[in-house]
Amino acid sequence: MSGQHLVRRGARWYYQRRRPREYADVEPNAIVSFSLKTTDHAEARLKAAKISLDLDRKWRDAKERGVSLRSQDSARRYGAAIATTQDAELSYRPATELRDDELLTRLRLLILGDRPPDEQKAVLGLIEEPKLNLAQAFDRFWDHIKDEWMRLSKDQQRVKRNIYLKAIRNFEAQVGALALYEVKREHALAFRSWWMERVEKKDLKPYTANREINSLRRLFSVNFDIDAHSGVNPFHRVRLKDTKEQTRQPFSSDFIRSTLLAPGALHGLKPELRILVRLLVNTGARPSEAIGLDLNDIDISAEIPFIHIRANGTRSLKTDHSERQIPLVGVSLEAARDLVNRGGWGKWQGKNMYATSVVNRYFREEGLVTAPKQSLYSLRHWFQDQLTKNDVVDRAQAQLMGHKFQRPKYGFGKDLAELRAIIEKFAL
Repeated sequence: MSGQHLVRRGARWYYQRRRPREYADVEPNAIVSFSLKTTDHAEARLKAAKISLDLDRKWRDAKERGVSLRSQDSARRYGAAIATTQDAELSYRPATELRDDELLTRLRLLILGDRPPDEQKAVLGLIEEPKLNLAQAFDRFWDHIKDEWMRLSKDQQRVKRNIYLKAIRNFEAQVGALALYEVKREHALAFRSWWMERVEKKDLKPYTANREINSLRRLFSVNFDIDAHSGVNPFHRVRLKDTKEQTRQPFSSDFIRSTLLAPGALHGLKPELRILVRLLVNTGARPSEAIGLDLNDIDISAEIPFIHIRANGTRSLKTDHSERQIPLVGVSLEAARDLVNRGGWGKWQGKNMYATSVVNRYFREEGLVTAPKQSLYSLRHWFQDQLTKNDVVDRAQAQLMGHKFQRPKYGFGKDLAELRAIIEKFAL
């Protein structure tokens, strides 16, 4: 061996490493070995170093989550068995569930055909159903829906993942750590009962419970699809009755002017967060849209300064119709200039959940906000209110707010000059 985990075979270099003893329960291979596809020793050493780091992280993360890579291998074998039987125009069923006539039909198929041993076992139902726990099922689910999150920011990915992981933790804490296919309807109903009691005791919204129940339902649904499993989803039609959602309460113009925009106001917030508050006032942007702006999305030197809300390297958009240009006027124009002069958001770039939680906590601790339905997002509701009070036509409202316009769309809508004229009527 020459170098870290390197073996030379002929002209080529190979990565070869013995599995660490502490990872025997998560790594199925005793020896990890494969070609590095290079004859250059320096390149091989760089590749091997990166692979070692990636493997260590993969094993460590798997062990922390209790994810058995052996179980994942068995899940892949089970999926392959299902695909094999489907190719033979059969449905996969365990051998113990096959009737005598079905068994004879399958044996006849094998006698007349020339199938390798693994396929023979699949046809005869001898591949054991995988014993994935819910953490392992989540890993497989998350890989399967990669197209949904691959363009999200790291912060957005984290939030999306945590919704599912929290639901799994709560389910296992109340019902027990069951394998995926051991979860039955009575377990799903027990989880619903626990949530129903919690909603009543803590005066929570049914939405909170239903979000976790829906997450588990989808986790099972996708895994069932992967395995071509025909069983009924245990969370099918399991939910709490929703109550009418109360909308956020907007701020008043007087409150924004005398409290949020007063000289020296918000002095306890970081400069970037004070900029965020002012930037939201006359733009109606979602906080996630504002904190996700790159410097290339802000043009303060144009004849009509504006921000361009669009997908970028920091975050994706909530919807396709969220992309828009919003003219900058009043305190929001000043805030945009300050942001550009600071060189952007710095460490706050794209950290929507973190930034909004810090601002909202400050609002509450300083007594600036007392109504339970008021928060930083109330600035967007104030902006929408002003559009309505000024009788702005629906299409222009949708254009400024980034909402879907319900009627057929013709032409390009209002230009920046027209949009600025609308905002200037109520801008602070």
